[in-house]
Amino acid sequence: MKARSLNLRLILVVIGAIALCCTGMLVAVLSQFYEGRTADKNLALMATRLLSTLPADADRAGLREAGLQPRAAPSVAADALVFQIWVDGRLVAATPGAPDAPLVASFADGLASTVVLGKRWRAYSATDKTGRVTVQVGNAHAILDGYMRNSVRHGLILISVLVVIVSATIWLATRSVFRPVLALSAAMRHRSRFDLTPLPLDGLPRELHPFVASFNDLLRQLDEAVEDERRFIGDAAHELRTPLSAVQAQAEIALQAADPEDKQVALRKLLVVAGRSTRLSEQLLDLARINAGARAHQRAQVDLALLVEHVAQEFEVSASRSGRALYLDVHPCPICCDVDEIGILLRNLLHNALRYTPQGGSVLVRCRHAPAAKGAGIYLEVSDDGPGVPLAERDAIFERFYRAAGSTVRGSGIGLSLVASIARSHAATIEMDTGLDGRGLTVRVVFPGVAPAARRHALKKS
Repeated sequence: MKARSLNLRLILVVIGAIALCCTGMLVAVLSQFYEGRTADKNLALMATRLLSTLPADADRAGLREAGLQPRAAPSVAADALVFQIWVDGRLVAATPGAPDAPLVASFADGLASTVVLGKRWRAYSATDKTGRVTVQVGNAHAILDGYMRNSVRHGLILISVLVVIVSATIWLATRSVFRPVLALSAAMRHRSRFDLTPLPLDGLPRELHPFVASFNDLLRQLDEAVEDERRFIGDAAHELRTPLSAVQAQAEIALQAADPEDKQVALRKLLVVAGRSTRLSEQLLDLARINAGARAHQRAQVDLALLVEHVAQEFEVSASRSGRALYLDVHPCPICCDVDEIGILLRNLLHNALRYTPQGGSVLVRCRHAPAAKGAGIYLEVSDDGPGVPLAERDAIFERFYRAAGSTVRGSGIGLSLVASIARSHAATIEMDTGLDGRGLTVRVVFPGVAPAARRHALKKS
């Protein structure tokens, strides 16, 4: 079904209403003009006909023979149509109510508006070929004004009727035009809380299609977010159940152990499991908070190099105790970010790299500008010389609760998911490459932006 334009329909309705009103006003104006022209034509026609009926030697006697009487008593209504017959400048006949003075003092042929004895007249004067006889026919302006008032009254009535018709037409047309919008509003209002199905576009005006399409896109994102949260809650409950069961089991062993050494072993295992549960809980909370976008307004300009140095110091002791080397190669790289979130991202990358790197191995953290060929950007790289990740699994490791097949290192499967979420929220992309000395893995987070001239600083932790 082809969508009709709301804008076009409204324009057509308004244009039609304006055209109807203008037509009514034009009819009223033309009616007044026509009545005025008709009155003038009647004056001219009467004067011409009357002049044609007069004898050539018109005088009072001749007028009587022609059937015309001299002036009667002026008691007849003064507002009636009047005429005068002048012969050689003398008034020889006139209708009752006509003035004694000529209606057109100049006796010039044609129409004229005059004032005779304080009264306004519209008159027509006609003279015969001899120039002796002049007929003047006039109408008092009071009568013409009455005609005009009647004409205006009729015009106002016509315009009032047109206004009512136009108003009703616009009201009905507007209701018809906005009926799909009202139906859409009612459909949205009566939806259930979790009904996130897209709104239909059928029958809607074209102007509303972008709005409804954007709203449907929002519904799709909400549906994905709700489904993601449901999956997250289910996975989180499953992941928390295992360490909590282990905590309970180790606590029961410690309580039941008669040998102090067995009790110490159970308590140490309990401490390890509790630590793993604590980290899992913290990661789950971080992931939920980041996915909710709760800190989007807390971003500021920071030097990524200083942040890398600060976070690396937190891993100094653990890296040294485990026999792994931690190197830094950083340059001043200002970026706009949430310091806490980027700290979480870097901690998870370092934690994963140190955990999968064997004893005697190395981890390198680099912060630098993107090469000129790559365009403007900031690189944050964490490289190790561990076992690496097969190409087929590199995209999957950023999914929540994913664990590589055959991995002997225990983890929650949340850390890299946090990294991906934080990168997305900062409009950054993640790339993966081979790690140090052709082994291991390099995770590269590419932030948009331009940094000033770099400085190099290397720090070795052994």
